[in-house]
Amino acid sequence: MPTDLREKPSAAEEPVIAPAAKVSAARQSEGEAAVNWGLDFLIDQYRTRQNEFVRNAGAPNHDIFEPRLAAGTPGFTAVPHCMFFYYMRIDRDGRLRVAHYRYVDGDPADPKTWQPIEYSRKRLEPLVQSLARNARPSGLKDPRPDAQENFQGIVWKRKSYIAIFLDEANWKFHKSSAQDAAVVFITEPKNGKIGTENHSFFDAMDFEIDMPIAGGPATDKRSAIVFVNHMKGDDQGTDLGDGVEELFQFKMFLDVAFASGTAVPMTVIFDPDGTNMGPPQTPP
Repeated sequence: MPTDLREKPSAAEEPVIAPAAKVSAARQSEGEAAVNWGLDFLIDQYRTRQNEFVRNAGAPNHDIFEPRLAAGTPGFTAVPHCMFFYYMRIDRDGRLRVAHYRYVDGDPADPKTWQPIEYSRKRLEPLVQSLARNARPSGLKDPRPDAQENFQGIVWKRKSYIAIFLDEANWKFHKSSAQDAAVVFITEPKNGKIGTENHSFFDAMDFEIDMPIAGGPATDKRSAIVFVNHMKGDDQGTDLGDGVEELFQFKMFLDVAFASGTAVPMTVIFDPDGTNMGPPQTPP
């Protein structure tokens, strides 16, 4: 990571562009609600389309927020011992940067020392906050970033937490009408590749993380999502087999605020992918 990048300021530190006309709070709220309803409808239609690609094979394309570990579902009860953390920010040159990290509670070189990471908000939220502060340009870089970056070359070999953090005050995961962050698994062909229906990624939580603003003690909120990669080969909870690889592609829908602060946010879509490679290594 470059060391000359500045910390991103909050919206309060940036110049505010006055709107051409005063928009009432009521009208703005109604407008946002209408746009969100329309966007939610389109996302639901897109999700339905993805499900139809695998319906004939009898393989449901599950939602990432469905509980498995949280529900004690047989075959999905292993508590992860590591977290793969993806840190996203806009550098001062306007380019998007995604840094990849792996966190373990133990000696990174000795998996036998790794401790399970409790599946709970009280454990995961401060962990994500700590990893985000570490990943900032001013962070300690302990753990250090991986060689891969920008969602390239992602291969998962362990049951793990997957965390994606947006270090931008005005970028948020879009919330659907169910108040869940909008993430959809892609099963139709994309760039000549076909993604697997979701039977591995569940138990998602989304967070608004308090992060310090550069130059002072104040904080603002940054958006994050965490979910569990159960490394399964089917919907029944069978572990991914030896030498089996499954490609997963998904879209993340983000709301990005305009400078005026009055317009309805613009929607930006990211579509990363990663490969599960079996069998899952131990510990989880």
